[in-house]
Amino acid sequence: MDVLLMENVVRVGKKGDTRKVSEGYARNYLFPRKLAVPLTVGTMKNLKLVQVSWGKQAAKLKAANQELAQKINGVTLQITKKAGEKGRLFGSVTNSEIAEALKKEIGIEIDKREIAADHIKELGEHEVHVRFSGDAKATVKVVVVPAEE
Repeated sequence: MDVLLMENVVRVGKKGDTRKVSEGYARNYLFPRKLAVPLTVGTMKNLKLVQVSWGKQAAKLKAANQELAQKINGVTLQITKKAGEKGRLFGSVTNSEIAEALKKEIGIEIDKREIAADHIKELGEHEVHVRFSGDAKATVKVVVVPAEE
């Protein structure tokens, strides 16, 4: 069965592609989740209009992500964690904690999956990269300080 993908589907194709998939997969998975529509003459004609709309949406999303990246680029966050005598943390600073600190500091909610941080297991300053969809990237400085006991 030929289908037109309305969203990106892993291991099948990207938004706007036409693919041949099994009838059961299309009927039971793709169509109920509105990930694809059956390929007909009408959908092919409608595809041109839909692609223009998708292009405008992508441009708006890219502009919003660039603006967000500019707002958070260069921000310094301070996170307090328990640490041993030599500066090693008990545990590590997670992406969730960085996202919460960004929300408290700036008031902007960022998904933890957009934060690309190595395992921060020591006190001190660390650079963390935030990558958004598209080309937008930002760098945030995380300062880990010991907790007062």
